[in-house]
Amino acid sequence: MTRSAPMSMAASGGGGSGEIVALTQEERQSMMDAIDASLRITQRPQFFSWSQGLLQSVLPHEILICGISTNDGKGMRMAYFSSSRYFNDEHFAAICHPDSGLLSHMMMHWQSHGRPCLISEHGARLPHHRAWVEAMRRHEMRNAVSHGMRGVDGTIKSFFCISRVPEPFESRLPYFLEILTPFMESTLSRVLASEEHVRRAPVGKITITTRETQILRWIKDGRTNIEIAAELAISPHTVKNHVRKILVKLGVQSRGQAAVKA
Repeated sequence: MTRSAPMSMAASGGGGSGEIVALTQEERQSMMDAIDASLRITQRPQFFSWSQGLLQSVLPHEILICGISTNDGKGMRMAYFSSSRYFNDEHFAAICHPDSGLLSHMMMHWQSHGRPCLISEHGARLPHHRAWVEAMRRHEMRNAVSHGMRGVDGTIKSFFCISRVPEPFESRLPYFLEILTPFMESTLSRVLASEEHVRRAPVGKITITTRETQILRWIKDGRTNIEIAAELAISPHTVKNHVRKILVKLGVQSRGQAAVKA
């Protein structure tokens, strides 16, 4: 992969730029509310609610893509939180491809310059800028604002990208992102550590009810909630609740993972 040239539409406020950003009382309060709430987040659904709630008042967006270094030589652990009905798992997988993905290019650019990067169709001047905008359009991102954190060895420790941001970009947006990135990193790290703890819990200590065992068998056979409901003479909504409890108990994210772990 070639290293990208400095982006003409890259922008940053505060921090190393020396620019003084005067926050209003409302902005200060919104910032503190978001930071305060982040300290009590330990689960992924809580992180999603926070990112689409209090964080929105400071960093408006529809899609948040996160990367955290695993420190095991296996690269970064990626996740996304989206309220957009257009962005899906296929888009996420494509932009996170370790070689050709848009996010890889953005991280390389950030690694070179270390400043928040703003990308939109209006700022695309060079050929590779336009290629990035086209990739965002193809994957329903529309635009992107990104920033990260470095470890003590200088490598990327975490990276965050918000997209489908209202335009024109707010001039203070890069400054807000610089302030909140460390809190997003620590909060997401806490969530992932909690999930890892649950994942490593001995299966023998997990109590699965008789009804949940029945549902797990149907899940293993590839049955849908509606089909399972018909077999057990219960409502699909009840099946959905059982499946949700099963995923939490087993510390997994999908029905397939639940079947394997069970």
